Amino acid sequence: MQRSNYKNIHRFVSILLTMLLTGFLAACSPSMLTYRLYQSTQKPSDETAQILCKGKRIQINSVNGMKSPDGKDTFGSVKLEILPGDYHVTVSFSGKSSTLVHASMYYYYIFYRHDSLNNVDITMKAEPGHTYLLTSTHDYENSTWHVVVRDQTDNRLVLKEGPFPLNKIRTGDDQAQMRRYGP
Repeated sequence: MQRSNYKNIHRFVSILLTMLLTGFLAACSPSMLTYRLYQSTQKPSDETAQILCKGKRIQINSVNGMKSPDGKDTFGSVKLEILPGDYHVTVSFSGKSSTLVHASMYYYYIFYRHDSLNNVDITMKAEPGHTYLLTSTHDYENSTWHVVVRDQTDNRLVLKEGPFPLNKIRTGDDQAQMRRYGP
């Protein structure tokens, strides 16, 4: 009679647990929500347009005065289905940065949050069948940011407005974990 090899069972259980954990983490990752911002029945994609916002630094606060259906201040990471036409989009910016500080022979980081001082209103024209990516650029040294809209269908820049001011707020440091460099 053949004896079971416990090493093979251990390897199988390890692989199974790794696969389950990977699947769980993939299911928990934030996904892009889709909202249809028109009242009629679902239309084909060649009769509508889309606005994509990944929500990392720039957030959509409203579209033509319409707030997020979830009741939040911003839409977050979204894909908005819209009808062709002119749109007024209100956006804001929020980012994070850190600065390495040298104090005698020690180094540590100071952390900052950068928020737009005011919401920014932009106007864009949506064409049928087109997808627009709403992003931003920033310059933390000068405390400014720009709104950028790219038409991904035509691979062209539609809009770049700014610079707009940022409010720099110190949120903390890791001074307690100073690292010593040098002799």
